[in-house]
Amino acid sequence: MWSRIPILRALGQKAREVVIRPTGRRFLGAPQPIASLAKEHWQFAWLCVAAYQKTPAGEKRADKVKAAKPVTNSGTPDPKRILDAAGWTRWENFPDDGVLKKIKHTHLRVEVWERNEPPAVAVTFGGTVFNNDADWRANLRWFVPGKRDEYTDVVQTFAPAFDLELKRRAQGMDAVRLSNLQLFSTGHSLGGGLAQQFAYSLPFDSVKHVKQVYAFDPSPVTGFYSVALKLRNENKAGLLIDRIYERGEILAILRSLTSLIHKPSARNAAIRGVRYKLFRAWNPVAAHSIEELAVKLDGAARGET
Repeated sequence: MWSRIPILRALGQKAREVVIRPTGRRFLGAPQPIASLAKEHWQFAWLCVAAYQKTPAGEKRADKVKAAKPVTNSGTPDPKRILDAAGWTRWENFPDDGVLKKIKHTHLRVEVWERNEPPAVAVTFGGTVFNNDADWRANLRWFVPGKRDEYTDVVQTFAPAFDLELKRRAQGMDAVRLSNLQLFSTGHSLGGGLAQQFAYSLPFDSVKHVKQVYAFDPSPVTGFYSVALKLRNENKAGLLIDRIYERGEILAILRSLTSLIHKPSARNAAIRGVRYKLFRAWNPVAAHSIEELAVKLDGAARGET
C-alpha cells in the first residue's frame, strides 16, 4: 500500500533514482530515473566547485590536485579542466579590481563563465568557508538584520556591475547569438542563496534576465525581501529555480520545514526541489560536499551510477 503513495515511496530512493518536489508542492514525489536531471545539473555543480577555489582555503586545496585527471572517482578533480572541456570559459578581468575591492569586505566570491554552444552565461557564487566570520554573518542575516553582508553586495554592487559588463559584451555579439543566449546563476550552500538573490536583483533594462537558478544544497536564506518589490517582481517572471541536494545533507531538514510552512511557488518563480542519493556520507556535514556531488553527478550523466 505504502509503495503507491509518492511521499512514502521517496523513502525507498535508490542511487540510480532522483526524487522531485514538484513546483507548487510541499512534499516529495515518487523516485524516477536519474539520467536526464544529472545531464542538466552536472556542469553547474562543477561551476559551484570552481567558485570556491579563489579563497585561501580553496587555493590551498587546489594546490594538492593540480595533477588530478579531469574526472576521477578518487581525490578532487580540477573543475577548470572539466569546464574547459565542456566548452565553458571564465570571463577575464571581471569582476574587475574596483568591484573586487568593494566586495572583499563581505567575502563575496563570484565568477562569470560563458559557453559558446548552446550560448549561455553562468554566474556562480562561492559558499560558506567554515572559519570565515563574514560568511556566517550572511548565513545568520535573519537574526542580525541591517548589517552589510554578501547579500547586500549582490544587490548594491555586483548585480549593477554585471549588468553593465553584459551590456558591453552584448555589443560585440551577433544578433542570433544574443537572441539565443541564456543567463543562469548557480551556487552551493550560502552561494545557492546568493544565486537566487542575484536572479531577483538585475536592473529592469538588463539585456538578459536569469532563466534558471541551480542552487545546490542551498541555504534557506535567499535575500528575496532585500530586493525592492517592483524589481523582484520583474525578475521573477518566468524564472525557474532548482534547489538540488544530496539526501541527508545538513540543510535539507531546514528547507523541508520551510516548504511545509511556506509552500514553494508554482510560477514566477517556479521552485522545484531535486533530491539525489549518490554517495553514502557518514554525517550530514559530509553529505553537504559539493565536490563529492559534482563527481557523482558527472558520473551519473555519463551513465556510471
